[in-house]
Amino acid sequence: MKTVPYSFSLALPDGWEDRTIYSFVGPDDGDLQHIITLTIDDSPVSDAVAEFARDRIAATMASLQAAEKVKDDAIQLPGGREAWELVYKWVPADNTPRFGKCLYLLIDGVGYVFTGTFTKKTIKTIALEMDQMAAALTPPPKK
Repeated sequence: MKTVPYSFSLALPDGWEDRTIYSFVGPDDGDLQHIITLTIDDSPVSDAVAEFARDRIAATMASLQAAEKVKDDAIQLPGGREAWELVYKWVPADNTPRFGKCLYLLIDGVGYVFTGTFTKKTIKTIALEMDQMAAALTPPPKK
């Protein structure tokens, strides 16, 4: 596994807020170019991963009216880290089923959300790499 080497500081003027979304481009399996995003929430609504996930899941499912939940449950990532997993399915206009997967983590009072889109085949293969990425996440030291 390759470590992402980026670390920098940026001073923002008053009134500005960091809402950075990181994206990681993965394998192209011919049907889909895989992209995993990571969103960081410095002020999660709760210190319980289930509540943190519920707040975000409601918004996600409301925006995807034709999506059907496949999984919505607590999980343990490789190495034992606790997370919440949402998997949903939808069929876009090309009639090729797609699966969305979100992993919600809380580490030291900070929320992390990994999100990706997969095919029927890659939800069982490449999606596991997203689990490994989430398990390997090393947040910056507390200030």
